[in-house]
Amino acid sequence: MFMTKLSLIMLTNTVNNDIYKMTQNALDSLHNSIGSENFNVVLVESNKDRDWNYQHVNFYLKPPIDFNYNTYLNIAIENCDSEYICIVNNDVNFHKDWWVKMEAAMIKHQLDTASPRSPTEQNGIVPRAEIKHRYTPETMVRVGFELIINFCGWCWIMKREVKEWLFPVDEQFAFFFQDNDIIMRLQEKGCKHGMVAASKVDHYGQKSHGTFKNQEEYMKNTFALEKNFIEKWRHRM
Repeated sequence: MFMTKLSLIMLTNTVNNDIYKMTQNALDSLHNSIGSENFNVVLVESNKDRDWNYQHVNFYLKPPIDFNYNTYLNIAIENCDSEYICIVNNDVNFHKDWWVKMEAAMIKHQLDTASPRSPTEQNGIVPRAEIKHRYTPETMVRVGFELIINFCGWCWIMKREVKEWLFPVDEQFAFFFQDNDIIMRLQEKGCKHGMVAASKVDHYGQKSHGTFKNQEEYMKNTFALEKNFIEKWRHRM
């Protein structure tokens, strides 16, 4: 028997009060969702300089190591033993019935993994893909792994059975390309992914990228990781 229905892992780098408010707003909207009494929320903090008083969190983790998105996920997943696990950004707003619609669609369409739809325009996303994602009819469950349109690294849900073999995730992908790598692994296993348009979560887009300390740290965690991805998956590209 699972302790909770859904575990959620959210990462934050709370360098100022604006980031704190944004993250707490995401947590508040999650708490106000239907079914939240069965949620287990794991918040991972990368700012080591200060403690913040977050509400509606079951676990508040501060790993004693430098930021690495996948390393932090591997640490957080140890606190997740739910029927479903969600990886989600902190620059989001959950609609009240997002989880009800998501779970129903995953069961009906036998999805191994799924992403919600953002009805709000996402900042910094390729316009063609962002518009196709945003204007997907609410009745549609679009199956496939097309990045941004179907598979949304800012919010995706997996069944517990997927978690059991997917983790630990590859820590060479410290930030960028970690969702590309996960897509390749899910496809390799023959998983079925769908974007559930009726499940709505507003994603504002790239609100945390400016929290890197300098340009060198930003590049190391973003575009410099492309060569790692190509080297790993060259045989399938």
